[in-house]
Amino acid sequence: MRFLSILCLFFVISCTNPNTKKSPDKLVAAVSENAKTVAVEFAIQGMTCAGCEQTIQSGIASLKGVKQVKANFKNGKAFVEFLPDIADTIQMKEKIAASGYVVAGVKSIPLDSLRVRL
Repeated sequence: MRFLSILCLFFVISCTNPNTKKSPDKLVAAVSENAKTVAVEFAIQGMTCAGCEQTIQSGIASLKGVKQVKANFKNGKAFVEFLPDIADTIQMKEKIAASGYVVAGVKSIPLDSLRVRL
């Protein structure tokens, strides 16, 4: 019982610590950036292994404005979350093609759908 009381006390202290709370400005900035984020799905031909996934991921991730990227050779897809004001799908297609793969299609997907896949 004593252990539980001490644990609860630490929890209360950590929750009331002003250093752990985000300022309203930071919250607004985070929400604003998230609102500008776009998610796309690339259909890619030629991926045969985990090394192919890494090549695609590192190529696309090197572009400014890309927040997250996940490639999957089993289903031949890459999922990308990015800021459209900074990066675009044309740059991503060029990176994929430069790595030796063929982009068979690109489609926008809901951001929530992307986050489930990542």
